[in-house]
Amino acid sequence: MFPDEKDDDLAAPFAGSLDYAAITEELQMLVRSGRMRGCWGLPPEEAFALAGVGVDLDADDWARISWFGPLEIWRDPEHEVSDILYNGPPDEPFYVVQRGAMACTGVTAHPEWIAWTQRQLLLRGHKLQAYDYDWPAMAQGVADRLRFAITGPPVGREGRSLAIRLLPERWRTVDDLVQAEVITREASDLLLEALASGASLLVSGPTGSGKTTLTAALTQAVGRRLRLVFVEDGGELPRAPNSLHLEVPAEDGGFSRAVTFALRQKPSYIIVGEVRGGEAMAMLQAAATGHPGIGTIHAGGVQSALRNLERMAMIGLAAESGGGGQAAAQIVRGLITSDTVSLIVAQIGQTARGRRAVLAVEEVLRQGAQGHSGDVFPTNALFAHDPGQDRLVRVGNVNAAWGLGRL
Repeated sequence: MFPDEKDDDLAAPFAGSLDYAAITEELQMLVRSGRMRGCWGLPPEEAFALAGVGVDLDADDWARISWFGPLEIWRDPEHEVSDILYNGPPDEPFYVVQRGAMACTGVTAHPEWIAWTQRQLLLRGHKLQAYDYDWPAMAQGVADRLRFAITGPPVGREGRSLAIRLLPERWRTVDDLVQAEVITREASDLLLEALASGASLLVSGPTGSGKTTLTAALTQAVGRRLRLVFVEDGGELPRAPNSLHLEVPAEDGGFSRAVTFALRQKPSYIIVGEVRGGEAMAMLQAAATGHPGIGTIHAGGVQSALRNLERMAMIGLAAESGGGGQAAAQIVRGLITSDTVSLIVAQIGQTARGRRAVLAVEEVLRQGAQGHSGDVFPTNALFAHDPGQDRLVRVGNVNAAWGLGRL
């Protein structure tokens, strides 16, 4: 068993005489001072011996230390690095996304450091037992504000890879996003009013567009008054005052079962960090029975987001009923376009001038089970990005019952 994250500071008195916080600080100082610069080309054991720290630490000790080898070079907020990438070949360097631009660092590392870093991520992310040295060829999770996706043999044919997203120490609030012109005050107020009234929200956009940042800001705002139940694989989104975070079980259909289980936790809202499979159907069913949801989805526009949601819900319905066809398509479409779900899509992406911003806010209009799979979804545009003004402007009024005649 691993200690909970909250117990890390208490681990030392129960695990022995080691001061894990002091060891972590010493390791971090070695990186900051540049004394580890010549060590990344050596195997970890040799590097620790040369540095004079970490030699006698065992697997259980490392599970209590928030330190990740060569990743530490870029972890300090002052570097303004959002992503760290390593592709596998031993002679290739790390790449980082710094201030929004991809850059080659020129830093290479011994293959054993990559394996060591993968194991440390899995240990700290509670994905691996302390004395287990075998892990899946593909794994993902969150450890100490590092969202990771890693590969190894046989998936990583040229070596072990790392894809790391550095999560913020302080999540941006709605006010922060308004000040940064990611969203207008009028649009943010409308979204918060919609959530206060029980509408469901889908935040869509490409990779790295800011979906999680916008979702975190909104959940932090509504979480002051509502009970939120988060369902995530890795626990990326920040806590709200009255919230429960559920980890998705590592099994087939685990995400859908976790969403269904969340219904028993008296949620005001069910928050799904990323909708990517059959859990879409569970979310729609939950919303239709009075448990609205907030989720993110990869898509390049509002219509593609809705089509992706429809496709994923069809997968979930097929898994439940063992079939599909037009009847299933009408069930799914009927839920997406029902007044009980009252779905809103907020599309976030990059403007023509290269900055992140909400580009559209549209509500899905009531249609019921009419239409066929693949048809255009009926929507009402509430806000749209004006390229000339380079800002989000109001273009329509709410048709749903929660805002009809008021918004």
